Amino acid sequence: MKRSILGLMYLIHGMRNAGIQVDDRLESIGIKAEALDPSSIIHPSLEWDILKVVGHDVQPETGLFIGQHYSLAGYGSLLMLLVTCNRVYDAIHNGIQYQSLTYLYGVLGVENREHQIALTYQPVDLNSEMGLLRAQCEVSGTYKFLNDIYKMMGLSVPSVRIELPFTQPEDADILKQYHDYYGSDLHFGCKYACFLIDKEVMELKIPSSDPITNRVYEAKCIAEIERLNVEEVKTPPLIQRVNDYLELQQGIIPSMAEVAQALNVPERTLRHQLQQLDTSYKQIREQLIKHKALRLIEYKEYSIEVIAELLGYSEPAAFNHAFKRWFGQSPRQYGK
Repeated sequence: MKRSILGLMYLIHGMRNAGIQVDDRLESIGIKAEALDPSSIIHPSLEWDILKVVGHDVQPETGLFIGQHYSLAGYGSLLMLLVTCNRVYDAIHNGIQYQSLTYLYGVLGVENREHQIALTYQPVDLNSEMGLLRAQCEVSGTYKFLNDIYKMMGLSVPSVRIELPFTQPEDADILKQYHDYYGSDLHFGCKYACFLIDKEVMELKIPSSDPITNRVYEAKCIAEIERLNVEEVKTPPLIQRVNDYLELQQGIIPSMAEVAQALNVPERTLRHQLQQLDTSYKQIREQLIKHKALRLIEYKEYSIEVIAELLGYSEPAAFNHAFKRWFGQSPRQYGK
């Protein structure tokens, strides 16, 4: 299932602050970070391909710092669902139930222990440098999420025992960074990540609890998951991956060569495979621009000049001409 591009954007932001030349790496596959469209969605496989480019030769431990740049702001309906739950345990339960709306590749779960409830996180890959980097980012980001959401709910941040599925760093300075962030009750070499919280804390009532608002946002979360599932199945995977890549940016449409490089497919092979599916890069590109044009006009928040720029047209007149060819009327006529 697809997901918000915001997870990738936060990761890029964290890498940039870690001193990694992430912008140069993105430009090598035709992506400009500042042009990424925050409203777009992305397939996890494409996101992983991009991560392999930007995360090449980045030490996994750097993920401890990168994950601290994930933000609550991008969670939208899911965030509102959590902060309007009745109890902390209800919020944890809903976070697990609707985890497909988070930025995680790994899987969240919950374990009932004698005196504690454990929020668990199982990474998808701990056997490669890239998998470890992603896992480090997501564990760090999940811990930040827990702390931030407690504060947003008006509750004191509880003490947490943390178990990590990573080898304890031999470097004393790096180990100190882990303890400075996670605290003293920190344990390495575990099977998977765990955040253990006392059961009494789980029963705390959330001050911002609101059952009516909670039901509204649960319906929104369900609708969003259904929308993302529809996006997943309605087109052949290769066409969808090309379309996903083109949709990432505003104002810039990557070339076919850049798309092929990003997808790790020779340009000639990509052209042939698209022909086998009775389409072409040009057709996919034009269909994407048409879809974005209608969406932007229907928002009624942008002028025609701005929309033309967001779609990569150097002149509004060229956009007007193309729109009229597609839909038989001008953008202004359509927007009335």
